[in-house]
Amino acid sequence: MCLTKEHCENHKEPQDYKGKLLIIKPQVLEPPFRQKETQYFFAQNGFGCDPNSLGTAVFGHFLANGQKARLERSDFFGIADKSQLPVWAANRLELLEKPSMKIRVFQLREASPLTFMNFEETSKRGGVKDKDYRQIYGGTVFGENLEDVFRICNTELPYGYHGHSLSVSDVVEICDGKDKGLYFVDSVGFKKLDDFNITQTDHENMMKVLILEKDRLPYEAEIKHNIYAMQHIVGGSFDIIYFEPKEDAICFCNDEFLLNGSQPNRVIGDTLVHGTCFIAGNKMNEYGEYDSCSLTDEQIRKYTEMFPQSVVMTADLAVPTLEEETIQETEEFLQTFQ
Repeated sequence: MCLTKEHCENHKEPQDYKGKLLIIKPQVLEPPFRQKETQYFFAQNGFGCDPNSLGTAVFGHFLANGQKARLERSDFFGIADKSQLPVWAANRLELLEKPSMKIRVFQLREASPLTFMNFEETSKRGGVKDKDYRQIYGGTVFGENLEDVFRICNTELPYGYHGHSLSVSDVVEICDGKDKGLYFVDSVGFKKLDDFNITQTDHENMMKVLILEKDRLPYEAEIKHNIYAMQHIVGGSFDIIYFEPKEDAICFCNDEFLLNGSQPNRVIGDTLVHGTCFIAGNKMNEYGEYDSCSLTDEQIRKYTEMFPQSVVMTADLAVPTLEEETIQETEEFLQTFQ
């Protein structure tokens, strides 16, 4: 059974499709993929999003598997009615609609006498010096401003964050958007820093990884190259999955993911990993031993495309009654686009 125009919002006037979840007309899809799970498409940009534009191209990705695609405005029934979404689609749409920002966090080196001192006291003692700081985290968090960053880095630490909770004397970098810049965390509010140079900070022990969360698109993070930051991502002791023939990249996952109630996430190699995991590079270190390392930009792009979205499981479909035969057919179908 496919989705129809009845599953769309009831709009009298043509709508802007940018940043909206759309429903694809089933005839647009190849026969094996004419299923309601594959009819959800998240539009990101393109002239076709604008109902008044002469252009017709709509760029975005399929909600079920994260694969990017270019479609035409005429390929859609319209904007999906949120009240009729299955659980898995509602969860993914909620994450896509949340405002996000890319940040880095810097904290004073251990034993610094300026740790937790406000901006006024720091200024009296020589000022904020970039060489006195070390990076402890970098990544994408859900938020809109510095106040959100402060809350997140105190109450719901981002995966891979390894340092003290964000406090006075720390420095936050907003990497993009209208508030782009570096900010000193003061006793009240934040002070923008014009002369802070992050290349002068200690960031040699940082590792660039790709984090894979259930229902969320992959995102790059910069974490401390130590066991504590790595365990924080997977939620405890980790195991390693080798999935590349050259073994130049590896996946870290919780070593008890089948026992701790974690939800199915990505298929890595031959393993359906449950719970949050991450991809890191793998190379021989100075001691002649293989060790995790930063991913290259090329690897980040490769694995973002390879693992674009978590799997959709039968239980996520939120269909109250399904005959056994229908369940089996659905499971077999879902395997085709994992």
